[in-house]
Amino acid sequence: MNALHYCIYKGEVWLNYKVERQIYRLIKVLSIILGLKKYYERRVKKFHNDKKNQDYLYGKKIELSVGEANYTFGFLYSGYTGLFSFILGGLWYRFFEYKYPLLNAILFGIPIGIGYIPAYRAVFTKDKYLKYHKKFKKKDASWHKKWKWITIAFCIGSWIMLAIGVAAMWGVLLF
Repeated sequence: MNALHYCIYKGEVWLNYKVERQIYRLIKVLSIILGLKKYYERRVKKFHNDKKNQDYLYGKKIELSVGEANYTFGFLYSGYTGLFSFILGGLWYRFFEYKYPLLNAILFGIPIGIGYIPAYRAVFTKDKYLKYHKKFKKKDASWHKKWKWITIAFCIGSWIMLAIGVAAMWGVLLF
C-alpha cells in the first residue's frame, strides 16, 4: 500500500508540475500582450527561487502534492469497499424504502470505514509513508515502472469496482 501511495504521490507531483508549466505559459502570453513581460519574469524568478513555495508544491511532509496523494489514495481505496456499500444500500432501500435515511447513510459508510482502517494503519499512522518514500526513491527504474503499472491497475480497478457496485445496487432495486 505504501508503494501505491508513493506512485500516486509521484503522479501528483508530475501533474502539479505540468499544470504549473501550462499556467506559466498562459500568463507569459498574457503578460506579453499586456506589456508586462519584465514584471512577469521578476515574479516567476522570485517564485522559483523561494524554497518555501517549492516545498509547498512538491514537498513530502504536509504539502500540496502529499495532501492530494493522501486524498486520492483514500478515494481510490474506498472504491473497492464501495462495492459492498452500494449493495448494502440497495438492499436496505429495497426492503425498508426510505424510512430511515440516517441508517441508510450509516450502512453506506460502515464497509468503507471498516475497509479503510487497515490502509490508514499501514500508510498514515505516524507518517509511515515518509519512511517508505525514502526507500522507494532509491529503487531502480524497473521497480518504478512495475509499480507505476500496478498503481494504474489499482486506479482502474477501483473505478470498475465502484461502477459494479452502482450497477449491483440498481440491480437489487429493480429486481
